[in-house]
Amino acid sequence: MRGGGPLVTSLQLTPGAPGTGYQILVFLHVLCAVGGFGVLIYRSFVLDMARRRGDAAVAGALYAYGQVSTVAEALVYGAGVFGLAAAAVGTAGVSFSDVWVQAAIGVYLAMVAVLHAVVRPAERRYRASLIELAQTPPMAPPGRPPQLAEMDGLSRRIGIGTAVFNILLIGALYLMVFKP
Repeated sequence: MRGGGPLVTSLQLTPGAPGTGYQILVFLHVLCAVGGFGVLIYRSFVLDMARRRGDAAVAGALYAYGQVSTVAEALVYGAGVFGLAAAAVGTAGVSFSDVWVQAAIGVYLAMVAVLHAVVRPAERRYRASLIELAQTPPMAPPGRPPQLAEMDGLSRRIGIGTAVFNILLIGALYLMVFKP
């Protein structure tokens, strides 16, 4: 059946359809994006839950989450590499000269910058403070361990950085889906 709206036309296989190489690169791009971004978007929630518990077992779990986050960050880099490779192939009407591709690259670079400049350093220090807190003997009610004040500030920094990261991710998804 011929015709239909733009969606139906774009889903049909045509002689100018993207090649297998392009489709594999896009598949790897999406796979890395789901695995990488899927873990990182919940970063501030995990840290906040750990802070509320504040015991040594949670500090160990938080360390394990840090290791998982490292793998997720590698997948985020893979998403960028495979996305660039798919655009370099230049099939399916995708090219570096497209404004949406340039904007998506800029948003991706901003996301990586927020991750490295704001979130990761604060998360590392947060984990260290939580471990110190877990090893500190309990204080009498009016006293408050100094690590808690530091963790409060780090938690806010991580929360703001993660929020900016997530908003940028939504922007990148918008650019890639709607190609404005």
